Amino acid sequence: MKKNLIALGIVSVAALVGSNRANAQIVSNSSSLEYQMNTTKPKNSVNEPEEINPKALKNFKYTHKNITDESWTKLEDGFSVRFISDGIKTTICYDKKGKWFGSIKIYGEEKLLREVRHVVKSTYYDYNIVYIQEIETNDSDGVPTYIVCVEDKTKIKMIRVIDGEMSEWKEFIKMK
Repeated sequence: MKKNLIALGIVSVAALVGSNRANAQIVSNSSSLEYQMNTTKPKNSVNEPEEINPKALKNFKYTHKNITDESWTKLEDGFSVRFISDGIKTTICYDKKGKWFGSIKIYGEEKLLREVRHVVKSTYYDYNIVYIQEIETNDSDGVPTYIVCVEDKTKIKMIRVIDGEMSEWKEFIKMK
């Protein structure tokens, strides 16, 4: 479970960093979700539906109706599809056989579950919530992991919330 969660997290961070040419200073100067939502088309983009595993396509179309402008990417271990729906940027990963193995949703504070927001804000009440990554894998048994990016005037913190338990995952000092 941990390996898949960590791998999915690394893939998501790498995808965000790689596609956006991001660095810590850009993140530190960002106070909105626009930074996370603005992505370019990935290098390994799949243009022809025939290149995608039919089972992955069928699974995607069955679980995500009325989605247009999705962007498929070929990965080393399978495929991923990206799309934005209702202000939520979603990446779904499938293995080579077309089976779902994880998803990442990125959104703003207004879409965060009240319970998760309360857990974070009860400790980090002087911080602004910049964005949330909601990560789920086939090993997580339906319990998502929330990575909540918060910031104040001098620091950015990545807070991890799993099943109501919170821990500080990473901290960055803002550059002036």
